[in-house]
Amino acid sequence: MLRQILPAVALMGVALTAACAQTPEIPLSALPVASEPAPGWRPFAPDSPWNTKVAADAQIDPNSDILLADLGKSGPFYVNIADWSVLVKYFDSAKAPKRTVRPLYAGRHGPGFGPLEQVPIPADALDPETPASQSTYLTLVDPVRNLAWDMRQSGQSPDGSWHAGFGAAVDLSGTGVSIPWMKAERGDLSAGARPSGVPLMAGLIRVDDVKAGRIDHALAFATPLPMTGRFVPPASTDLSAEAHGSKRYAGLPMGARIQLNPAYDIDNTLLSPGARVVARALQEYGAILVDEAGANVLYAESGPEQVAAWEGVLAPGDLQMLLTPEFIALNFRVIESGEPLPGIPSAYN
Repeated sequence: MLRQILPAVALMGVALTAACAQTPEIPLSALPVASEPAPGWRPFAPDSPWNTKVAADAQIDPNSDILLADLGKSGPFYVNIADWSVLVKYFDSAKAPKRTVRPLYAGRHGPGFGPLEQVPIPADALDPETPASQSTYLTLVDPVRNLAWDMRQSGQSPDGSWHAGFGAAVDLSGTGVSIPWMKAERGDLSAGARPSGVPLMAGLIRVDDVKAGRIDHALAFATPLPMTGRFVPPASTDLSAEAHGSKRYAGLPMGARIQLNPAYDIDNTLLSPGARVVARALQEYGAILVDEAGANVLYAESGPEQVAAWEGVLAPGDLQMLLTPEFIALNFRVIESGEPLPGIPSAYN
């Protein structure tokens, strides 16, 4: 329209003035503040356990066969994408409005989420209509400053205030491992949105990585029957028996690492190209137990834009045809991670 009136300079000025007068003012707090990661971006330091390959001479847990048979009882591996994964919102934290996030459980909050602390939250962080299956875990990520704000059971009230079942700020340039709860000034300072204390970006399968053909980090996984009351690093706390419903003395503890046999020929399988990328990461870096779930699952980023981008790249069932219970028992191994540490007492929960 403006191109049609460029010769008439005076008329153009009038038209622009009229257009500005008719355009409603948009508050800065309502503007999106997107900031997508640069190609090749990877959270956490190069020497982080999440970014360290399994050594060729890594010791195998002496109970590996038993633990894997137990793991396989929960079925094949799936990839949580649209539901029960991690909703990721990349943004520029310097441009986002700051808000207080009220804890749903009095006194329960991690670093950066105290009652007097302000959390940068973009106006489009969470659609009010997003179901719980897509928003149980939400992480707000500033990939330029390498910072993240993790939340569990987060939401926004009609008055604009925010709440969360638990929130914790994360330094994405650090190790991705919190100090164990018993060494922290306060147990919650070692906790996170996940019951293992592991940051939400740790081990997450990202669309850009799969499209690029390579995942250069360990993956995060969950299983229905983990051990309760015990953990090993990089977890910093445990899945409590109270959260689980009962104590479980068998199974893998939070923080345990499994690895797909590096010698297995992934290329000569019927896996989709995207699933092969995931399988190679399982061979090189393995997967670390971070949560409890209704099935054996890996986690992929699941913001609305990302879910759409996964179409034709990776589907939830792409791994299950190969990573069956029998295959898990025969072709995976549990990496030795030392004696499990005691979980946080219920009095601290």
